[in-house]
Amino acid sequence: MIHHLYRLRYPLLILTLVSCAWLWPGIRSAVEVDNSLTVWFRQDDPALIRYRQFQERFGNDEVVIAMVSAPESLLTPAHLQTLIRLTSALDALPDVEQVIGPGNMQIPVKGLQGTEPLLTGTTSPAALTATLFQRPTLRQQLFNAEYTTARLLIVLKKIPDFDRQRSRILDSIRQTASRNISGEQLHLGGIGIIYTGLNKLSQQDFGFFLGVGYLLMLVLFRWIYKRPVLILYAAGIILLSTYLTLGLYGTLGYRLNLMTVLLPIIIVLPGIMDAIHVINERNQLATTRQTARESALAALSHVFRPCLFTMCTTATGFLTLLTSPMAILQTFGAFAALGIALCFVFTYLLGVIILPLSPPAREHTVVTGRLLSRFLLFVGIRKKAFRILSVILIILSGAGISRLHIDTYTLGYFPETDTVVTDHLAMQKNWGPYIPLELLVEPKAGYTLWDKRLISAARTFADSAERIPGVGQVFGFFSLYQSGFEGLYGEKGVRYLRSQSAINASHRQLTSRYPALAQTFIHEATQTGRITVSGAMMSARTLTGKTDTLMQLARRTMGTYATVNEAGYQPMYAGIVQYVTSSQVNSLLLSFVTIFALVWLFIRDFRLAALTVIPNLFPVLIMMGLMGWAGINLDTATASIGAIVLSFCVDDSIHFIYTYQSFRQGNAPERARMETITHIGPAIVQTALVLFAGFALMMFGSLKTVQYWGILTAVAITGALYGELVIFPLILERFDRR
Repeated sequence: MIHHLYRLRYPLLILTLVSCAWLWPGIRSAVEVDNSLTVWFRQDDPALIRYRQFQERFGNDEVVIAMVSAPESLLTPAHLQTLIRLTSALDALPDVEQVIGPGNMQIPVKGLQGTEPLLTGTTSPAALTATLFQRPTLRQQLFNAEYTTARLLIVLKKIPDFDRQRSRILDSIRQTASRNISGEQLHLGGIGIIYTGLNKLSQQDFGFFLGVGYLLMLVLFRWIYKRPVLILYAAGIILLSTYLTLGLYGTLGYRLNLMTVLLPIIIVLPGIMDAIHVINERNQLATTRQTARESALAALSHVFRPCLFTMCTTATGFLTLLTSPMAILQTFGAFAALGIALCFVFTYLLGVIILPLSPPAREHTVVTGRLLSRFLLFVGIRKKAFRILSVILIILSGAGISRLHIDTYTLGYFPETDTVVTDHLAMQKNWGPYIPLELLVEPKAGYTLWDKRLISAARTFADSAERIPGVGQVFGFFSLYQSGFEGLYGEKGVRYLRSQSAINASHRQLTSRYPALAQTFIHEATQTGRITVSGAMMSARTLTGKTDTLMQLARRTMGTYATVNEAGYQPMYAGIVQYVTSSQVNSLLLSFVTIFALVWLFIRDFRLAALTVIPNLFPVLIMMGLMGWAGINLDTATASIGAIVLSFCVDDSIHFIYTYQSFRQGNAPERARMETITHIGPAIVQTALVLFAGFALMMFGSLKTVQYWGILTAVAITGALYGELVIFPLILERFDRR
């Protein structure tokens, strides 16, 4: 087979280059970043379906929350004029549906003869406070109690391909705001702001890993082998595999996100591993009677089966992510597996082209092999101490795993100095909880949204909800009627909420004079009302508990008159915890079973297959134990790291056991172990060195979740090396005797 590949090497290379040219548009599309919630969920996910239904009824829910603050007070003519000017400028942007804030708020004239603006060029601070004193519901939506902060809700239009346009739209909002107000006085928040921040950091990490990460790998390769041709071999495997993977990724309509930004560094590692094993094998098998071409083809033939099976086991670890209910993990798993398969293909295609251009260098491999054989003798002499150490590490890891928590906190992905975080902290300090949780209220048969009994029940819900820790203001369809009566009759206007005829008249005035405002909270076609509960930014687990409490309260207060359901993006965010749990458990179990089955198929010995796979659980235990002790949660990014680590770590074990089986024939077990560690040990140490450096590099990423991913995987690789050089030989000595 290798000789056939050698004869076809140049036609296949031309076909590869043509494919690269054809996939160039896909590359350009792939490197755009999209971290929106719709990327995380499957298209048939019930939470995503409800989210889209909410958007169909009430439009784009990605409201940008702008807060203008002043150290002393906003009640000065200059600040009031700034609010008018800022609101007008934002409202004029083509992608903004409307701006709801003090700068353009209209209030009814007594006698229902029309409306007038809350603020004009001549409105005095005293007149403003007097007007809002009679309208407490309206005041709570526009200013904080001290009048040091004003809130503007910037409602964005629902346009085609909004996810790709989001960054441009938010940049235009920031630029417009900066032209009208000092940056220290303005803070922006909302789900769109978080998405865009994640996108920018993801793009930074992508460029960092793709550039510096590849450079580090090649530097290490140059240091180990000192031959430029071999650097070309490794670089070719990595670059072609990455290019084709990302090209197909973009061609199929995908964009980089929080997980797939890791694809370049994931693809680097198996490419480097296979290249090192091929080069090590050529150095081990080289003789003076062979030409460079003959030694290269012989090495490629000899490691074909173990490289094929390591490709299968590693790809399998990623393909187990297809069982995850999260679309973001499914996509990541599928394309990571594709990249790993391409690494195997180019290891052989480029191997038959490039390796014959350079002679083998046996000296470096021999020295490393001798050092490892001495280490194996040392382990054999001190095996009791190493067994005790291994048991202690396992016990400590088990204790750490018992402390492990499953949770996701989106703001925790950002560096503490990031603008998204600092703006959030300032907004929460000046205003209080501001992140919206949406509820949809659908009246039961015989009731309407403006039924006085339902309005009274909704007000009871709001009053009770605002007493829950972590919950701020509650505003909904019922607030529109209450605010209208306050505008006409002052504080006494609340009494009119007990009159059905007054509410009916208010409803007619609301829908005719304030259609845009009415449509924000009332969907006439389906008779659906909207209630927005402002809450603190929470982790997914905390949000789930808070949402359950609010839903129980809503059903207890409004359940007689209406059906209440959670809506918007927050329920999707809260559901991530459940998805993370199932992803971690399912992918790890499935990965273990399928990898064990593949190894058994490969070596055709059940006992040796068990001895090969089971020790590779050690690095997984070490990694997850460290997570527990360090307080690192299992979140969306680390949810399936156990399955991925297992699939990578088992690769060297397959090469080890394949070589051990060949030396075991006709030799005593102890001699077979020594020959194996001398033969395959250099490649194991070198791949561990390169893997460690590659993943440790992630510690310098912008996103904290990327940093954790790098740290944990580097620790797992260290554990895998310990398992390969200490635990695995000790287990073979114990269970594979004469």
